[in-house]
Amino acid sequence: MAALLKSSPSIFVVAAKRTPFGAFGGSLSKLSATELGVHSTKAALAQGNVDPSSVGAVYFGNVVSSSPDAPYLARHVALKSDIPIETPALTINRLCGSGFETVIQG
Repeated sequence: MAALLKSSPSIFVVAAKRTPFGAFGGSLSKLSATELGVHSTKAALAQGNVDPSSVGAVYFGNVVSSSPDAPYLARHVALKSDIPIETPALTINRLCGSGFETVIQG
């Protein structure tokens, strides 16, 4: 196990944000999952003072693919958050465990 940990890349969580909860048909209903994700991603990058070009990978937890671009949510959020196209992106759907699974995968 120690050898595995030594060979693993260093991962740092420098800031975290989440998309808001809303009521069905409420004030957030006109925003897509991607738009909400971009908002939270840009806020986390700003809070952590992280240059988007320094992001090595994007993992995005999502419960329901509710908008047409949601199947590629992590990719769309990354690109619209000014993260380079070469950066790998993975959307994780584990229902209520999506956020936690995202941290584990990172």
